[in-house]
Amino acid sequence: MKNELALSGERICEKVYPDLFENIGMIRGEYLIRELNQSVLNVVTQEKIGQYLEELCQLYADELVWYRFSELTITEANVLQGTRTQLEDQHPLFGLRGLRRLLEFSDEFLAELKVMVSVYQSHHNLCVFLPFVNDAAQLSEAIKFIRGNGFQGDIGCMIELPSAYFDLDNILQTGIKKIVIGMNDLTSFIFGAVREDQWHQMDSLIMSQIISDINDKATMMGVEIVVAGYLSKNLVKTLNGKGIKCVIHYNLIPEIFGREIAHPNHLVDIKKLTKEKIRAHELDLRAPD
Repeated sequence: MKNELALSGERICEKVYPDLFENIGMIRGEYLIRELNQSVLNVVTQEKIGQYLEELCQLYADELVWYRFSELTITEANVLQGTRTQLEDQHPLFGLRGLRRLLEFSDEFLAELKVMVSVYQSHHNLCVFLPFVNDAAQLSEAIKFIRGNGFQGDIGCMIELPSAYFDLDNILQTGIKKIVIGMNDLTSFIFGAVREDQWHQMDSLIMSQIISDINDKATMMGVEIVVAGYLSKNLVKTLNGKGIKCVIHYNLIPEIFGREIAHPNHLVDIKKLTKEKIRAHELDLRAPD
């Protein structure tokens, strides 16, 4: 079976391995923002996101393009030029991130959303989904905001938190068309472990049971599901064997499929830039007046 491709701002001029992938299953908006190091409130960032989506929606005109609203930690957002409110980050895994931040700072949410509305006018294959969702009530609030501001395309959400998993029945009643199971964070919260820990076991029986449960319930409601994250080759093979599609990050194509890519260092370079900006920001805060 074909899987879906995840992009983080990589510039492509033709479809990436169409024998392996169908649809753009995820565009991570935060990496477009972090590459510029400018808040989505800034016009230059909105223009960059809009141009990128226009190009991809045109290239994949006969397939779906799913954009994930930006998923920034507090620390990542603090260092962006144009961020209006500086906050203390108690822990990057928790706190004000994903949909929580979008609803807290509705000006950022609206700025990003207006780009989606504009692109959708010419490209009806653009769809959007929401990260780090608490529960159905929070998701419904976001969907109301999205629809109220003119976006008419399909909407989906991620299941990354145990609270969202336990509220799955209600989430499936919100009108979403797609669920993306975010294995990085969901595994962390289930096992109480960060990604580098030996206890972060994506391929465990426990995670397999959770995926199967979500798949069964979503399929019964006519909602598509895919599994995303920094997945291993074996996990992708196992899930595909069960008829479950995966969203494969562009930089993992060589590791999982043994194919070459044009931009192997793109993601590493952006992460390096963000770390440099964070270190510089921390030094500024410690400097005496």
